[in-house]
Amino acid sequence: MSLNLSSFLQWRYNIIMCKILGLRITFYYISILGTLYFFFNKKETWQIKKAVNTVFSNHKHQFEIRSLTKNVFRGIIFHYYEKFVNAFGAPEALKIFFKTHVESKGMAALEKALAKGNGVLLITGHYGGLEFIPAFLSAKNYPVTIVARFSSDSLRKLCFHQADNFSVKVIDGDHTPNIAKAIFADLKENRIVITQCDEIDEWRPCRHKKIHFLGQQIHLDKTINLFSKRCAAAIVFGVMHRNQQHRYKFIVTSWKEMAKRFQRSRDMSIGAVVLKFLEHYIYKYPEGWYLWKKYQALDLFAPSGADVKAPASIPVLEPSTA
Repeated sequence: MSLNLSSFLQWRYNIIMCKILGLRITFYYISILGTLYFFFNKKETWQIKKAVNTVFSNHKHQFEIRSLTKNVFRGIIFHYYEKFVNAFGAPEALKIFFKTHVESKGMAALEKALAKGNGVLLITGHYGGLEFIPAFLSAKNYPVTIVARFSSDSLRKLCFHQADNFSVKVIDGDHTPNIAKAIFADLKENRIVITQCDEIDEWRPCRHKKIHFLGQQIHLDKTINLFSKRCAAAIVFGVMHRNQQHRYKFIVTSWKEMAKRFQRSRDMSIGAVVLKFLEHYIYKYPEGWYLWKKYQALDLFAPSGADVKAPASIPVLEPSTA
């Protein structure tokens, strides 16, 4: 199996060092490791640079693209620091961190969704401080469920231990025979189930539905639509936005608000709308998305006989973090 940044940082020696150094110094340690990783891993570095350039070449000057590309690499490295904080931070310290470093916006939408009693499908993406969302919501006494897969048994034990500290329920994707059934069961218990709309490796393309995403025309993933059709859960979109001072704002948007702000939503499925909504965040804050290395994989979902590159334009709608 090829070495990636995640497995590199999870080497036993690095984990031991991070535990010894403490979370504050760990940030600098991971920054150094991440910089070294991208310096030696030329292929992945090139993939990320090419992806950012492809998406923004028609909209920004080259010097702007170089600047935001540097920010993208910083954002990717910071994401892995957040993973360490989330995994190894003491529960009480994390709760204090959430109170002092995380604002929230649109929580009323989450309250209204839960009040319906049919569970909430909280759709997000691989963006910003994603790792913090389950513990942040649980610290506010919301019933939270996540679906996770693990690269090692040690990581699985660590995740379950920390989830227990925050009363977060984990559906183990590697050991659950029917993941969809488990998700529906938790929704019936009126829990918040968190899922991602940009899980590119798990996409199940719909042959008859297409969408423009980050400048490419692709077949739409049908996972979100299948979930929404088979359950009565309320749909909300949420992101943990990370700002330049590395503080955070958890932003929740109801389906009603998305439909209101996104004029074409009447003619689009839920899966298409949430993916386009995520796209707005990626266009405005490209440093927040950490799946740039998988951008090329979108080619696999391009309609046969069609140009992979679609007529792209930056969407007029831009999300507000104010």
